[in-house]
Amino acid sequence: MPIRIISGLRHPRIAPLAALVLGHAISDACINFIPPLWPEFQARLGLSNTQIGIIMSAVSITTNFGQPLFGYLGDRYRIPHMVALGPLVAGLFVGLMALPEQIFALGLLYVIAGLGTALFHPQGATLTGRVSGSRKGLGMAVFSAGGAIGYGAGAMIGVLLFERFGWTGLFGATIMGGITAALVYGIDPGRRYPETSVEPMRLRTHVLPHLRKVSVLFWLISLRSLVIVVFTTFVPLGAAEWGESTRVGAFLLSTMIIASGFGNFFGGWASDYISRRAVTVGSLLLCAPAFWAYVNYGLPAGYVLLPIAGLLVQAAVSVNIIQGQELMPGAEGVASSLTMGAAWGVGGLFLPLAGAAADTYGVAAMLGAVSWIAAVAGVLGWWVPEGGSLEDLT
Repeated sequence: MPIRIISGLRHPRIAPLAALVLGHAISDACINFIPPLWPEFQARLGLSNTQIGIIMSAVSITTNFGQPLFGYLGDRYRIPHMVALGPLVAGLFVGLMALPEQIFALGLLYVIAGLGTALFHPQGATLTGRVSGSRKGLGMAVFSAGGAIGYGAGAMIGVLLFERFGWTGLFGATIMGGITAALVYGIDPGRRYPETSVEPMRLRTHVLPHLRKVSVLFWLISLRSLVIVVFTTFVPLGAAEWGESTRVGAFLLSTMIIASGFGNFFGGWASDYISRRAVTVGSLLLCAPAFWAYVNYGLPAGYVLLPIAGLLVQAAVSVNIIQGQELMPGAEGVASSLTMGAAWGVGGLFLPLAGAAADTYGVAAMLGAVSWIAAVAGVLGWWVPEGGSLEDLT
């Protein structure tokens, strides 16, 4: 990798940033053990697409709407070691999903696992901004890409462990989460890069005056997240509808998400040099036809089209997180929780509707219609304020 790309992230920043990226990757990997296994859960418990949509929506609500609460608590009370709890909780409760034979218990365990990612994301993103110094776009790109790559790899890891060990393989998430939590706790990025502001964050001073500026960005991310969570949930089910195996569905999902991690990285890196608006608008307008082509042309063309769509749809994710932090100075944890959490939660609210549409019209028809929502988000990108610059925390 060229020295120019990594020049802002030299030692001693590498170790704490690596801990944050690892925590992000493993937290998200554990959560994504489950979606490729939905066909297996359907066979085991008789789940319908609508019921899967309801479970995923509940997980999305707690995972994403929980983030503003944890972001506020982290900014207001500066709770230490919150980031270490994330992978621990996510991994433990995903592992326990191997046990229940009732739909409610299964859904409850998945919801609690989702709280692990809600614990991690706001403070993980805030600490990444501090650790990255003057290269915040690059640092956030690495952080976000780590989560996306971990999320994508989790799909394939979960299936491989299931094929080798059966339902007991889900406890692999517990082992991964526990080891990662210990490493993050030991490196302790929050101690190395503490908050430098003397005044604690206050809603009236640091949040409420800026909500109007953040609102367009919030709805843009909500629409994009709707597309992402629907495809993440239903790509394996669509592959099964096409007559493909569970492994093919997991492979498709993994390639889409891993490609999105690379898109996230290069989009964030590019945003340090070109307009953030250009990265946002361009990537979203281009990903819509790519998703539509995947759905309509199927396989084998889909093996190429879906990763392209994944790369494009998340190219501006880290860019938009930084924009939110710039638009809400002094409350970066709350801003991160809105752009990484609550906005994604809004998108997840539509999963039961997507599941019902899939039951009625078929998975492919539903995904084809959802593809074009990304283009609407791209149009909204023209009205997102460019924001200012965060103070360079060194």
